[in-house]
Amino acid sequence: MSYFTNKTIYITGAASGIGFETAKQLIKLGSNLVLFDLQPLNDTLTALQRLNTNNASISIYKLDVTDAAMTIQQVAIASSAAPPDILMHFAGITGPWTFDDMSQEQFERVISINLFGTRNVLAAVRPFLSRGKQVMVTASMASLIGSYGYSSYSASKFAVWGMMQSISYEWKLAGIDITVFAPPPIDTPLTQAEVGIMAKAGVGMKKLAGELKIEDAVESMLKGVENREFLVVPGVMANIIRLQLRFFPVSWVNWIGHKTVAFSLKK
Repeated sequence: MSYFTNKTIYITGAASGIGFETAKQLIKLGSNLVLFDLQPLNDTLTALQRLNTNNASISIYKLDVTDAAMTIQQVAIASSAAPPDILMHFAGITGPWTFDDMSQEQFERVISINLFGTRNVLAAVRPFLSRGKQVMVTASMASLIGSYGYSSYSASKFAVWGMMQSISYEWKLAGIDITVFAPPPIDTPLTQAEVGIMAKAGVGMKKLAGELKIEDAVESMLKGVENREFLVVPGVMANIIRLQLRFFPVSWVNWIGHKTVAFSLKK
């Protein structure tokens, strides 16, 4: 038996990347899964059924998190069949463009999906959360420190971080625990899509935090949820950066960032 056995877990962004890896690990633990994504989930369902040795239930729903009405409707339909014990929210995009190269449309799309999408999912699921339930929201190391070429992404994730801190104070009174997952770069389809788009300086700064295997990152996140931790930052290098942010002045952190950018541009 695992902490997650027989729990009903809602996963957004489940068709690929961290969401899909989380679903794979949870189905092996006997969790009942309710999966949401704008992308088709048929292949995801087939892959998970092959791993479903515990005969857990798996449901799939199409969801555009930027559509608040659709999100309320789909979550309500899912909850009428199986209300959530834990929400795990992964739906999001990156924005690997420098501010000068980025259009207003690109900036707004990142904010819409990452920030307003998170808000929409939380608002939709809140009526179905009661004491003892949990919420896990994916932020990023970019929610704690900015990076070259990530102005839109960092803006969205800094906002998610602040929003979740505020909500945690409110929902804790109702017995609902929140976990914020803030990983460094992970090899996923989203990060692969940045190849050839993100500037060399941005790539150099990302390397400072190290890159984790997706399986290890998800294992760390699940352990944090099980322990009801508020912040989960996996990886040694990522935690070194987090500690620097806590104990060193921002001028020191920025100095390292500027030196990294300068070094990367010389290559």
